[in-house]
Amino acid sequence: MKTPALTFVCGVLGLVHPAAAQLAPVNEVGLSIGHLHLGAPDREKEAKAWLALGGQLENNLSANIPIGFPGVVILLQQRQVKGGSAGSLIDHVAFRVPDLQASLTKWKGIETWWKLANWGLTIEPGNKPGQAFVTTPGGTRCEILEDKTLKSPIVFDHVHYFVDESRMREMENYYTKMFGAKPVKGQPDTLHMPGANLVFTKATMPTTETMGRSLDHIGFNMLNAPALKAFAAILETKGAKFQRPYEASSMGMIRLEDGFGTVVEITKAQGGYFDPKLLDPAYFEVDEGGRKQGETPAHPR
Repeated sequence: MKTPALTFVCGVLGLVHPAAAQLAPVNEVGLSIGHLHLGAPDREKEAKAWLALGGQLENNLSANIPIGFPGVVILLQQRQVKGGSAGSLIDHVAFRVPDLQASLTKWKGIETWWKLANWGLTIEPGNKPGQAFVTTPGGTRCEILEDKTLKSPIVFDHVHYFVDESRMREMENYYTKMFGAKPVKGQPDTLHMPGANLVFTKATMPTTETMGRSLDHIGFNMLNAPALKAFAAILETKGAKFQRPYEASSMGMIRLEDGFGTVVEITKAQGGYFDPKLLDPAYFEVDEGGRKQGETPAHPR
């Protein structure tokens, strides 16, 4: 039986899990939203802040701390960062909640004798009803939108890009051509990917690249290694610029430079963070460097 104190701690840290989170089914080219890759100088504090927001700790499959929300997994890395997400190409990401005021009250935290509070979440009012902003201690800005029809405590909603007006249409076309993103009817400069929207807004001042900031990049998910290998070949015919070409590794990934100020990572079988049954056989056959058990690195240090 849980004591009242234990119940309080579990509730604040998000360890009393809501309905299990998962990624969305893939689109016709085989992709869905997969992950947000974050860095923070205090990874434990950052993780607890995301848990306080309503995420849940998922299966530990890599060197990152995985925190899941419906539609996306947050992958947290311990490192120094150049700055927060605000002011970069990806200014913020967004989530929806069914009751904004109830969520904000919970996230403000309760100052107790042992000073748990809210693990460094900073809350700001929004510019319209049903909107607020929360910034994590590591510097990632999150827009929070109220959706009274929502049945889950919190779900991922969109990635918000701020881009020079002269290149905005070019960027939208890139994400449509490369990843199968679809325009959202009635929402200008908004593309849909399974799991979330991609929203593009004219920047009022120059933005910086995302790499090295608290929100380093976003990632899409493919279901398995053969699909990812085939898709990498298709991208090559479309003129994609690879920062990291396809390789057979445990999680498997490719990285593309989008040419606008960020990279896009495509990783396979990320549903395994939520359910190990969704991992493909390659995860158990090789490590993150693509080596089979007993093999030594090709270039030992």
